[in-house]
Amino acid sequence: MVLGQPGILGDEYRLLPFLSLQRTTNKGVAFGLLSGRFSVIVPAACLALALIFVYLALEPRPIIGGLAGGLLIGGSLGNLLERVTQGHVTDFVRIPHYPTFNLADIFIVVGVALVAVSLLWGGSESRAVEGAPNG
Repeated sequence: MVLGQPGILGDEYRLLPFLSLQRTTNKGVAFGLLSGRFSVIVPAACLALALIFVYLALEPRPIIGGLAGGLLIGGSLGNLLERVTQGHVTDFVRIPHYPTFNLADIFIVVGVALVAVSLLWGGSESRAVEGAPNG
């Protein structure tokens, strides 16, 4: 495959023993769930994006929360725009024993993980303050 030229759908190009590129399309969400349910996926993605924006606007978070929100917004918008313009999302990163995915999916997964860390970290800080003696 020459860089800059899209591969033929399904062709696999091994980069490392555990990593290859394989162009596939996904009309569903994660792991192909809700495949072909465009009328459900697009409004749900728009609602999720709106909720993320509202949450970030109303509930200021430390840097990790802002980073998480940015990754979630970027990944969700990327997949949403491709889904609206092409009717599907193009996935291309392939690792053994795992469905093919794209960079937007990585941003979403890392964003969710950072939200979890932020909630756990923030929760432990508030418990420490509540338990502190008044003085």
